Amino acid sequence: MGALFASVRRRMRGVAPQPVILMYHRIGHPLVDPWGLAVRPEYFEQHLDVLCRSRHPLSLFEFVQRLQQRTLPRDAVGVTFDDGYVDNLREAKPRLEASAVPATVFVTTGTVGQRHEYWWDELARAILLRRAPLDCEVVIAGEPCRLQFAALDVVDQGTTWRAAEQPRTERESTYLAVWRRLQVVPAVERRAAMDRLRNELDPPRADEADLPMTGNEIASLSAGGLIQIGGHTVTHPVLPTLDPVERRREILDGKLACEGYAGRRITGFAYPHGAVDADSRAAVRESGFVWACSTDSRAVSARDDDVFALPRVAVPDVDGRVFSRTLNDVCH
Repeated sequence: MGALFASVRRRMRGVAPQPVILMYHRIGHPLVDPWGLAVRPEYFEQHLDVLCRSRHPLSLFEFVQRLQQRTLPRDAVGVTFDDGYVDNLREAKPRLEASAVPATVFVTTGTVGQRHEYWWDELARAILLRRAPLDCEVVIAGEPCRLQFAALDVVDQGTTWRAAEQPRTERESTYLAVWRRLQVVPAVERRAAMDRLRNELDPPRADEADLPMTGNEIASLSAGGLIQIGGHTVTHPVLPTLDPVERRREILDGKLACEGYAGRRITGFAYPHGAVDADSRAAVRESGFVWACSTDSRAVSARDDDVFALPRVAVPDVDGRVFSRTLNDVCH
């Protein structure tokens, strides 16, 4: 009945919904989250309730198929997760199953089973939560990088700042500068730089809840068929910065690894960092994928959307009421 009333209200306002693909990363509440990747579990439950009452949830496979057939419902919604955090299994899957909402999880395969966080999370925790001051130099891809900031104010532990905002402190500026350097260097240089940074920063052991999934956990996630696995490369690079051979190796090797974990062919891909150009789309197609998601934040249009660059809307950490309003703002 809720969906019916919502539909009636929309018609009374003269506004119809549009199909949309939602992008999540994490379901949890980490100590620090500068990129706003996490949605707390209780809010995620509220989001699912909103979707079940006011939307038509579809798997991304069916979503794309019906988009191409021009039979996609205007109120269709697809749910996706990027990277492969273990909380996708522990927190998201039970809630998705309880709501019968399908989802796709795009997995970065080079981090599967590692016992430290994704580099951007480890860097954030090591710098933004470090109590002591720091003044050192770390070499990143042959270039020196200065890390210098004062002791952490006990009143503001750096947990509320978002990287989309202007840095307020030297510590936040340092984090952003190092992140920008690491984002674009080759994976082997990034790993070497992170080893050097660990030695200098000496961060505490990672929380198990913040880690990537293992291979067995990915298999458990995909068991039952409600959750599909998608490709997200091996090392999460900015694809347009790679040479064509390395770009294809990242995409295809990631696809083959995902198929090994899931035990079935996978058809969908998401571009790391949302970075996509013409050759990246071509490489994804050549690797055997049949659709791919970008991070272009808008609703899906049947008239102009390339199925190898489908738009997605990033979901913030907000309650169900604000989520519903945000969804309406994006889709109307």
